[in-house]
Amino acid sequence: MELINFLIEHYYLSGPLLIVIVLLIISNARKGGKKISTQQLISLCNKDKAFLIDLRDSESFKNGAITNSFNIPSNDLIRRSNEINKKDKSIVLICEMGSVSPNSGELLQKEGFEDILILKGGINQWKMDNLPLV
Repeated sequence: MELINFLIEHYYLSGPLLIVIVLLIISNARKGGKKISTQQLISLCNKDKAFLIDLRDSESFKNGAITNSFNIPSNDLIRRSNEINKKDKSIVLICEMGSVSPNSGELLQKEGFEDILILKGGINQWKMDNLPLV
């Protein structure tokens, strides 16, 4: 209750703070590319419209990955960007939990890649949805 009274009494401070928080949330949500669900990813793959990049380390990739995904660890992404197929396909970034992909997407955007998508929840969400790994 005291917090609410404080915020109301100091509206000239709490108003701008609220605006900054909302803008940070919106900015972070759009960072690095559009977020897609596992079902949207399946649809893209079925239409052969996705180039999947698994950003996890090679050991994690060997333990299970989404079919037809390519392993380019996030710390090698810029160096190996020439391996990314740009032709008529969306680039889908996949990491462990969906937290590394936005930063990698931002790096790729700076390199000139445009149609970048990020799997929400990463490979963990894929597993939680009981989808197969190879």
